[in-house]
Amino acid sequence: MRRAVFIPIALVTSALVTGCASEDAPTAPVTSNLAVEDAGHNAADHFRFVEPAEFEVESPCNGELITFSGTSVSQITLVDTREALDAGFAVHIEFQSHTRATGTGPESGVEYTINDIYHDGFNSPSPLAPQATFRLGGMFHVTSSVTGLNFDAHFGFHVIALPGGGFKVTRDVGNGVCKA
Repeated sequence: MRRAVFIPIALVTSALVTGCASEDAPTAPVTSNLAVEDAGHNAADHFRFVEPAEFEVESPCNGELITFSGTSVSQITLVDTREALDAGFAVHIEFQSHTRATGTGPESGVEYTINDIYHDGFNSPSPLAPQATFRLGGMFHVTSSVTGLNFDAHFGFHVIALPGGGFKVTRDVGNGVCKA
């Protein structure tokens, strides 16, 4: 098993070594033929905000509709050239939110706490590229003051816009599951 790891490393190393000409100095300037002329430098805008949160979740354990209230801490990062960002565009976007809240079951009087994390993102090699990647996912865990009423759920979606115009979608959804 260990041998299988070393074979690809050896092949890559030999390709890199044989790709260097004898007249190339180790300190020669690096040039790239993949660079876009006059692309400008990327800039990043980052925003963080804290806001109150109130929402309802139905317990899969006892069917109660629990109203949660608490705080959501969110942040967003956008990357592109300054001109594109100022125009409302970005080739890279990351958004993350972390919500902590408490609630009480209206019928049972059971105390609940939720810890909820959400993340989504977008990537494109350039503003006009026909391909892009979108992803979003989240998970939450609810704990209660009564054994057997804890539950959690998660979801994840990943969408790739292909250069030819098609899409590839993957998903993973785990609806509310009771935990002991």
